[in-house]
Amino acid sequence: MMVGSAEKSPGGVASVIKTMKEMPFWGKHDCFWLGTQIQSGYPTKLWYALRSYFVALFKMWRYDIIHFHTVADLICLVIQLPVFLLALIGQKTIIMHIHMGNQIGEHTNDRLFNWCMRKADLIIVLAKIWKEKFDKEWFKDLGTPVTYLYNAYSPVEALPYEERKKHILMAAYLNDNKAYQVLFKAFKRIKDDYKDWNLLILGNGEVEKAMSLAKEMGISHRTTFTGYLTGKKKQEVFQHASIYCMCSYQEGFPMVILESWGYGIPVVTTPVGGLPDVLDDGKNALVFPFGDDESLANKLEQLIDDFPKCKEISEYSQIFVKQNFSKEKINSDIEKIYESFD
Repeated sequence: MMVGSAEKSPGGVASVIKTMKEMPFWGKHDCFWLGTQIQSGYPTKLWYALRSYFVALFKMWRYDIIHFHTVADLICLVIQLPVFLLALIGQKTIIMHIHMGNQIGEHTNDRLFNWCMRKADLIIVLAKIWKEKFDKEWFKDLGTPVTYLYNAYSPVEALPYEERKKHILMAAYLNDNKAYQVLFKAFKRIKDDYKDWNLLILGNGEVEKAMSLAKEMGISHRTTFTGYLTGKKKQEVFQHASIYCMCSYQEGFPMVILESWGYGIPVVTTPVGGLPDVLDDGKNALVFPFGDDESLANKLEQLIDDFPKCKEISEYSQIFVKQNFSKEKINSDIEKIYESFD
């Protein structure tokens, strides 16, 4: 049984679980998803959590492994705690799958987080870099084994690069961590030299604040805010984008980068989260320092001015993501984790 929150999107746990449900292991092990949190008002949140506890009382006993998808956030842990305690009482194998990256280091002294990890049988993090930090820096004396599991890529329909629009795309829940301001500053630097290029911002969050900033910086007429999109509308946006930009300071292992590679969008990104595990600067992405809008502007110019390079990165990225993040490969990795408890 898998337990967790599908509250944060795009690219969060909801996307991970959706892809997992498409993998062979899900049916083989008769997996069941128990959502504990939902994006809604507080009365609905409370009802949803209480409902999950009731379901857990009847469902949990048929499973040997309880696989928690969680973060170190106190509210999330408290909401999942009743199910966690039931798993302990039932002497179930407990896996804590932590959907965070460098943010984990901010929670080394959180008592509930530490207690849950010590009671777990295995901790899964999103990248090799976070396993190394667990073992050597953050939780050296934890005592619970740690492994890493990359998120899986779900195949998409990509268009030839020649058919793309001159759109620089960012898809995110807009806040200071996503650093959309850095992209705006970089675009302001180059907008007069590339008058047929535009920004496309997909997502919710601080949309009004971002729109005001775009207006203040004189780029609002070249910036489109789509809001939060899913399904075919989101697919169309990604299919036609020519560059994807990530400016974040903190991530786990961003699903949106895997999506961009799958769609064959050349990526410009900070070395954020678990991405350093797999980034090959100049081959599957162009990398710039955190908060450096001048460097970002230079990277954008490199791609805009070099169509053959864009096409090369586009084609390589599609091959790279299929080879390293396919559902078949990640399914095999999950099977090995589950089989280790037999």
